[in-house]
Amino acid sequence: MAVYLFHGEDRFARLEAVAALRREHDADGALANNSVSFDGARLSVGELGAAVSAAPFLGGVRWVRVDGLCARFGVARRGGRQLGEWDGLSGMLEQIPPTTVLVFVEDVLRRGNPMLQLLEPIADTREFARLKPEEAFEWLRGEVRRRNLHLTRNAAQALVERTGGDRGSLTQAIDKLSLYAGDANVDQTIVEAMVPATRSVSIFNLVDAVAERRLADAMRALDGVRAEGEPEARIIQMLARTYRQIVVTREVIDRGGSNEEIQQAARANFAWLARRLRRQAQSYTQASADAALARILEAEEAIIDYRRADGGLPEDVAVELLIADLAGAER
Repeated sequence: MAVYLFHGEDRFARLEAVAALRREHDADGALANNSVSFDGARLSVGELGAAVSAAPFLGGVRWVRVDGLCARFGVARRGGRQLGEWDGLSGMLEQIPPTTVLVFVEDVLRRGNPMLQLLEPIADTREFARLKPEEAFEWLRGEVRRRNLHLTRNAAQALVERTGGDRGSLTQAIDKLSLYAGDANVDQTIVEAMVPATRSVSIFNLVDAVAERRLADAMRALDGVRAEGEPEARIIQMLARTYRQIVVTREVIDRGGSNEEIQQAARANFAWLARRLRRQAQSYTQASADAALARILEAEEAIIDYRRADGGLPEDVAVELLIADLAGAER
């Protein structure tokens, strides 16, 4: 049984993987006549069953692709999965012929998604997360060298921040800058003028506003990331990551450590990240940094309790109160 589930917010990497998988199964070039694609939002179980059970025509493989089926189901409600007619999908997939390759393609999925829970034990599941800033920087360095683009370090930093580590956005930006600059140097001013910010820069703006206790900016940024569809769980994840870095940075500052020591302790990898962490951590005591991290854990526990019908708070309410508490705290 060849069933795949590719999901995650790095659309560029995800679609590259789908294309590579297709090439792998198209040795004889027959997939042109043996491919079918479905919109998961409108697909029925019967349609999928007929597609995956059909034999390939003058070829060795039949390719079936389904986009957005998991997204159709959201997060499981209390009492278990709510899949309706799709509840028997796992049994159907176990019967598909070995000549069929079935690929489910999704954007970001929450862990509570019932279709994700059904497919994960069956499918070859691959998640394509957005690159972290240091990973994006390294990837960008290789692409810039390959294309012989002259990019200053500040321009590279601005490019990573504005694209949020999305390889697709980075690739488009490099293409645009290569055409514009040719052999000339590309500086930060050019990047800021030509490369629009993506939604992930918004979540970094949100986290920075919270860490720097700019309450009004934080609440505006929260509205922005929610409007772009950013999951509440990712907001909490990013806040926790930043405050863990602030805690260790505060420890380094208290013992008189250097920016290089901050870079190593916080696993920041880049000097500019260490400088930002020092600036943010200087407004905290060790006790207040620890308390902020504990407050994030408390919010996570409240969400879990709510899902278990044991009190707690819904995700959106818990996140909003968390940000109000952290960003509005006294220095």
